[in-house]
Amino acid sequence: MTDLRPIEPQGDTGLPRTYLPLGRTVRLLRAQIEAATGASLTFRSPGPPALWSATAADGKAVLRVAPGPLLSPYDSPETGLSSLRLSYAGRPLGGEPPSPDFGDLLRARGLAVCNRFARSLPDGAADLFSGQTRPSLALIDPQTAASGATLRSFLTRLLAENPGTRFVAAGPDGCPRDGAPTDPRLTVIAGPVDPWLLFPLTARIHVARWDAACEAALAGFETHCPDPAAGPRPADAAAFLALRYGTGVHGFDPWTRRPIPLADAVERVAWLRDRFLGNDRRVVLVGVSGWKRAALDVFATGPAGPPLHTMIADEAVALARAQGGRVQAWATRCPEQLPRLCAEAGLPFARIEDGFLRSVGLGASLEPGASIVVDDLGIYYDPRVESRLARTLKEAEFPAGLTARAAALRESIVARRLSKYNVGLEGVGEDWPTDRRIVLVPGQVEDDASVLTGSPQVRGNLALLRAARARNPDAFLLYKPHPDVEAGFRPGAIPEEEVRRLADRVVGGLSIVDLLDRCHHVETMTSLAGFEALIRGLSVAVHGRPFYAGWGLTEDLAPGADRGRTLSLDALVAGALILYPLYLDPVAMKPCTPEQLLDRLSEARAAAPPSRLALGAVRHATMRLRYALINPVIRRLRARRGVRSESGR
Repeated sequence: MTDLRPIEPQGDTGLPRTYLPLGRTVRLLRAQIEAATGASLTFRSPGPPALWSATAADGKAVLRVAPGPLLSPYDSPETGLSSLRLSYAGRPLGGEPPSPDFGDLLRARGLAVCNRFARSLPDGAADLFSGQTRPSLALIDPQTAASGATLRSFLTRLLAENPGTRFVAAGPDGCPRDGAPTDPRLTVIAGPVDPWLLFPLTARIHVARWDAACEAALAGFETHCPDPAAGPRPADAAAFLALRYGTGVHGFDPWTRRPIPLADAVERVAWLRDRFLGNDRRVVLVGVSGWKRAALDVFATGPAGPPLHTMIADEAVALARAQGGRVQAWATRCPEQLPRLCAEAGLPFARIEDGFLRSVGLGASLEPGASIVVDDLGIYYDPRVESRLARTLKEAEFPAGLTARAAALRESIVARRLSKYNVGLEGVGEDWPTDRRIVLVPGQVEDDASVLTGSPQVRGNLALLRAARARNPDAFLLYKPHPDVEAGFRPGAIPEEEVRRLADRVVGGLSIVDLLDRCHHVETMTSLAGFEALIRGLSVAVHGRPFYAGWGLTEDLAPGADRGRTLSLDALVAGALILYPLYLDPVAMKPCTPEQLLDRLSEARAAAPPSRLALGAVRHATMRLRYALINPVIRRLRARRGVRSESGR
């Protein structure tokens, strides 16, 4: 048998210090492999090859890299793997034996390989195990499923050695039908299936490799392997665990790709698995522009597969019916008849919009967003219909642990000087008076849905500026044009003579965070700048009805703003930044927490020099041309499909 004692990379072991990274997959995983081995993968110096290969027992002087036994549903070589299995010259390279409680952790979390399976068995799967004589399970591990010859050999042997037995072939990564032999005693479940749910249903469990029996052993079920070359059966569950998760296996943070203990990787993979399972039905996305789809696809992918895209209401309903799915539409691109059609068809429907911590750069300049909200009631910017956020803020309990997390998140946002778009120049206010109240008036896009639906009395930037001056006659008034308006993308510009008559300074192009640092008060219609001012301790007067108004934290000037409940600031933050949105790590392209997104936004802003709009002159000119010439045509085409946009975007 092959010597399976581990090779430890530290110290003078005689191991190569460089390897040649052959193949795209190894090059994509270079940073993880280098972190695990302590060696360099480079073409600049000679060394043995590093190959992406599941074969590890050939004894050749080759570094073999394979996927580890613990992966999140979002893992890929492009986005990083949560575990790797490494070997050199046929022997495990590095890694540590699993801790005594590691098996309990796996059992409690119910994880198995890629974890792309649903919480329940596929329709009809349970019926396959019914009857007077239950069938045996041919548990197909990913390595066996990846090789048609290996799969066929395993199943053919099982059928030959057990002539009176029915078999169901299934596994956590599925079982390819074209690799299975044709036999009336064999039923194949092609899609991924949770093996933990299968174990209690079957009469007997068969595996092609002993390490594939780890989860069954942890669950307390006996397994059988028909291949003598697989070696002797491991003595107990601990031995199965060591075979699957022991030496040669390395754990990584799914987002940063940094090495971490396997037990920590389990918790993080479980979090991502649960997020994946939240999409329990196939999602049909409506009205999502092409440049947004990469991010939206991550948000909407689940056990039933990636989302389907369409721009047409009837097609969306037909697709969702055929898939047993749900429909989600970009709120400002939603065909007017779509909610009604979904209701008539009994299909779940929700609207999507950007979240409140979004990106470094403007959405109007086609910078993808890293957070969204999915609202099954209304949408947060339209107070005419109660949104999921409004209901949450009105009805939810906010336990101490949640508000403590919200407080820490709020303090981190302030300390890191982050905002929704994170654009603008720094360094303001050197010549501003120190003996006057400084009031900021943030302009908005005048055809934005939040203004049209949420500000019934003050509906334009000039009207807002006049109202702010009337309410603050002696203040030092700052007017900040909206970045999209300043860039020339969207309507809302005020004639220069009117601005000069009403405002003491026009502070276009400056960072909203720097401005809020120097101000005492904010006057706004529905701008998110009001919320960003609240979390920084400023007073805010609201002329419209944004989501953060009416909870006792703002001066509410619009009729009907009162919500009937008073909230603490941290309860508001908990609802708006923790409970309501979904977040995406824009580097790893995996769902993440808001705290993790703060790290990415900080990194991205530090890497980009401060600028007025976070886009160059050429791109700025291109986008102005797009908004002037192309967008009107697009809006006319949308109107033909029944999209009555409440926004000019």
